[in-house]
Amino acid sequence: GYTYPLPISSLYRLASAALVAALSLQVTTAHARFFDVDPDHPYFAAIEFLTREGIVSGYENRSFRPENAINRAEFTKILIETLYPKEYIDSCLDDMVTRFDEAAGTMGEREAMQVIPLMEFPDVPYNAWFSKYICIAWSNGIVSGYPDGLFRPEEGVKFVEAAKMLSIGFGLTGLELPNFGATNVVWYQPYVEFLADQNAIPFSIAALDQPLNRGEMAELIYRLKDKPFSAIPVQAKSKMADDVIYPVDFHEFVHDDYEFAFSFPNVWPEPHTFKRGYYDGRSPFFPSDWTVFFGPKPEECEGLNECVKRNMWIDGYPADDAVHMIDAIERDQFYIELEEEGEVNTLPTIVLREEVGDCIDKRGFYFGQKWIYILNIRCGGQDAKLENMFNQIALTFRPISYRPPEHRQGVLEGK
Repeated sequence: GYTYPLPISSLYRLASAALVAALSLQVTTAHARFFDVDPDHPYFAAIEFLTREGIVSGYENRSFRPENAINRAEFTKILIETLYPKEYIDSCLDDMVTRFDEAAGTMGEREAMQVIPLMEFPDVPYNAWFSKYICIAWSNGIVSGYPDGLFRPEEGVKFVEAAKMLSIGFGLTGLELPNFGATNVVWYQPYVEFLADQNAIPFSIAALDQPLNRGEMAELIYRLKDKPFSAIPVQAKSKMADDVIYPVDFHEFVHDDYEFAFSFPNVWPEPHTFKRGYYDGRSPFFPSDWTVFFGPKPEECEGLNECVKRNMWIDGYPADDAVHMIDAIERDQFYIELEEEGEVNTLPTIVLREEVGDCIDKRGFYFGQKWIYILNIRCGGQDAKLENMFNQIALTFRPISYRPPEHRQGVLEGK
């Protein structure tokens, strides 16, 4: 059996909160350093860590502006200050000039230099605030500039560029890799895969050429901060390499009757609603009130039910069943692992892995005011790609207010 001990006290606390406190978790009391980075911000921990370490700072009005784009000079500074001690950074320019002077047999006027010797980036003057960071990055093979000889410090950083710098800087690869275009591996693919292997790609990264913002920068650094000294990555949901190398657009599905919405790949057919639920052997051991199937079409279809059923579905139970549901999970604890509990889009949430036959299903329980929603993905707990899909969809699940059909809106509004 799937024998993982389940912390039942946590589940009882969740059920109690769902019934007594209007089905909402208490807001964390963690102190928000910036007024625009609340404790429930997805990158709160990362921004707090980098601020506490003195690597980043906010603006004078106590804002961090996590959505603002970050340029190459700023990104290089933050990366280098994370990786190297201050004394080493501060000495780079003098050391490089000394080496140049010794080789040339002259002593130049350092502050008057328009470019740094040896590097010779025309747009990185000696007295620029960012020059010492680029000096370190260049000396350690983290950056090499563009083919035209420029560094372009004021230009934005694309995710794929950040992936390369981070992979080299944190030692995920020892050096800049050659272009494997001849073997159908483009230059960026290994770096993206390195980050994916470390669970380091934030969910807000949607494409390779996406400009990086300040929040994403903090999250990337935070997830890699213990590399290569620790083999245990930050426990945060991450995208896989294929998600950004071969991105798929997501489409939102809204169900007015059951008051929820979620997003799924737009290449899948529309979800199908069964107004009568069913019981299939999973906890909580009694039929749901309704079920919504979604996911790709099955390869074979042997009748109507087989055509509309999918390996992904959402079951709906009345909110009053919360205590019974937790009891059922407790009784089945030898086949269940509680993976996490928290809050997703204002809904108290628990995520389970449950052994069912030959599969380990991934299941998310969302405790709403009217309904308990259970997101199920068959075998999603043992297939990395399915589990990644579950994580992406689970973060989009949200409650909505009831919206009457259009033909009734005028009546309800007194028209």
